Amino acid sequence: MMNTKMSDYDVIVIGAGLAGLTAAKALHEKGKKYLILEATDRAGGKVSSKVSEDSSRYFEQGAQFVNKDMTEIVKLIEEAGMTLEETHIPEDLVVISEKSREPIRFDFKDIPAMLREVAETESASQSLASLLDKHVGNKRKRQIIKSFVASETTVNSDYINAEALEDLVSRITTTNNELNYQASGPLSRVVRYLETINEEAIRYLEPVVKVKAIENGYILKTKNKTKYHAKALIMAVPPTAAARIEFSSSLAEHYDRYLKSYVDGAVIKMTFVYDDPFWREQAIKGKKRTVYGVIYAANEGVNVMDSSKAEGENRLTLFIGGDKAKELASVPIEVKEFFAKERLIEVFGDEAEMYKDYEISEWQGSPYCGGGYGAMVHYKGEPKAREHLKEPFNNLVFASTELGPQFPQFMEGAIRSGQYAAKRLVEEMQ
Repeated sequence: MMNTKMSDYDVIVIGAGLAGLTAAKALHEKGKKYLILEATDRAGGKVSSKVSEDSSRYFEQGAQFVNKDMTEIVKLIEEAGMTLEETHIPEDLVVISEKSREPIRFDFKDIPAMLREVAETESASQSLASLLDKHVGNKRKRQIIKSFVASETTVNSDYINAEALEDLVSRITTTNNELNYQASGPLSRVVRYLETINEEAIRYLEPVVKVKAIENGYILKTKNKTKYHAKALIMAVPPTAAARIEFSSSLAEHYDRYLKSYVDGAVIKMTFVYDDPFWREQAIKGKKRTVYGVIYAANEGVNVMDSSKAEGENRLTLFIGGDKAKELASVPIEVKEFFAKERLIEVFGDEAEMYKDYEISEWQGSPYCGGGYGAMVHYKGEPKAREHLKEPFNNLVFASTELGPQFPQFMEGAIRSGQYAAKRLVEEMQ
């Protein structure tokens, strides 16, 4: 028997990640009658904190870092009763490659300039890997760039649409280090704060499987065979998750090519706690230097960084991104830990094995929140898919970090996307 919840909602929000919760907060402030349908048993999406039983230590299993240009997440951190604490980023830091230990002088924001140069002679709408193979003659440099991109996006360069990547990087509108600050407490408090605002409106364990357009709005069907009706929809899930939902023919005709333009990222995040910050006194080209990060050219998508707070425990976080994360997805946790230890020992020696605690979290292939930091437009996809998803069509609009007007792939991107979607939808409904 079909269970039908046919209340006339103004808007149903699908997904209770940061994009969905902040979109709902905006609807709440506008006095709209709304409902949030969340597929899992918790809110937050890729924001997830693990707190020890005695509350003495916590790990961010997903999103973690902010800077002061990320004004919306900073505001929410403060509204949730926390402050910002500085990440330990010394002035004399270096980022090195794992074998040569040579300092790397390359920034993610260098990519648009490189792609613009390529676009003068050929189309940039192809895979990033193919462009790098053609235009970067030094093999080692190519490996470093590919590994750097895969660690930053959690998608290997073989699959990334170069034109879409240029657009994505151009939306990271800051001159400051994106990792400058962390919240003074678990980010799960931000999620709980947003949950409290929307508490009466959230339905958990209600994965939407079908969306049907009707004359006066939409009928949604969930995996639990429950039906919901609304005048308008905000699809606050990654494009790859939305692509797994069955849309009625008019919607599928409009959206399919754009939703299927994306490929999920994948990342394994491992944070190690040490008594001694040995990485801050390393011999680099004959001088004692502070190693802030390592890019592993021989393992595309693997990097490590100092994730310590300025006044806090000594921590290194190792990220395994892209194909390597997918490759390790099915192996026992001991194998993942061994792989990580080998990478750390490779650069820092046996001291790296002397950690006193660690936490591992994995973001690969979730049917509801995708993987990695966000999905990327693949090389066969529509480079401007974002433009078609972020604007309302027949009172339906998408919101996710990938679509953020600023700071895509960050928490800030998800929040701004949710706010923008709610604002535009309300305008369309007037």
